[in-house]
Amino acid sequence: MFSRVRAGAVGIAFLLTGCAIHPLPEDVSGVPTYVIVRQIRCEARQAVIQNAIGWLTDEQNQIEGKVDPASRAIGLEFQNGRSIQQFSPKLFKGKVHDIIAVFYNAGVAYTFDLDMSEINNLDPQIDLLNPFHGGKFTMGIKGGFDRKRENERLFTVSDSFSGLIHLPDDYCMDRVANRNYVVSENYIYPITGRIGVSRMVQDFIELTLFGSLGGPASKPNGPPTLADQLSFTTELSGSISPTVTFTPLTHGLQVADASLSASVDRKDFHKVTVGLALAGPGVKLIAPLRTTLFATPLITAHAPTAGEQNAVQAVNQFLTLKLFAPTVIVTP
Repeated sequence: MFSRVRAGAVGIAFLLTGCAIHPLPEDVSGVPTYVIVRQIRCEARQAVIQNAIGWLTDEQNQIEGKVDPASRAIGLEFQNGRSIQQFSPKLFKGKVHDIIAVFYNAGVAYTFDLDMSEINNLDPQIDLLNPFHGGKFTMGIKGGFDRKRENERLFTVSDSFSGLIHLPDDYCMDRVANRNYVVSENYIYPITGRIGVSRMVQDFIELTLFGSLGGPASKPNGPPTLADQLSFTTELSGSISPTVTFTPLTHGLQVADASLSASVDRKDFHKVTVGLALAGPGVKLIAPLRTTLFATPLITAHAPTAGEQNAVQAVNQFLTLKLFAPTVIVTP
């Protein structure tokens, strides 16, 4: 009977500690590395398209104090089904062309540091009993079989805003599951869900146009650059400890009880560094744009003192910035 119980306990333990020789994200999440990268790229693509089309179609959007109906009409075409692969600064004129050209060739880089470790412990124990006249003799026997494996995967993927826009629509659509690859947040295993690239793209655009965003610390006068480093830690653990107790039948040495402790601990530490930077014609266009965006006031006021004039200018800058906020979510 003991051998059958022990075999059953060992089977349960090995089911619990089904270990991975080469730990990978899909061991826990079911999502392989390629799909993780694909989802993040598609999240960035959606953010770029949303910002561009949302700004173009905003009824309140103004350049130099007036609405550009031609640019808005083109934006509405893309919003209503025109292939996004046809999007280009060449479709636009004047300041609208310049603003789109600034960001069209902006670069995006994603550096992934995926660190996964797993510990599997299997610890049996048997207590032997030998009752004799006037007392008892007991002896415990313990064993251990502990294993640990760790894998760290490092790699970098790069894109440009234009490259993301011109990705085939099928790249960001799972036709088999009939779902978009831009998924929602995953609070249990964050790297497999939306990680917030959209907000970062919007901040990069606003800081570049209105916040005098500079280059990295090593070259502050270089092209505007923004980087976010995101860290996610997920820890999973489980254990099982079956015990069997036997009733003594003879006076000889025999098994009093036996137990088997099995545990598994998994720790996934993921770090994603996302960098955004201007490139190409955008580097030359940004300086003159910054000096003209606030040139035409959206409000007029009689401000007799310098302080009041500065306050009016601050309000004008705020209103101008709001006009560049996207108001339409586009999912091609």
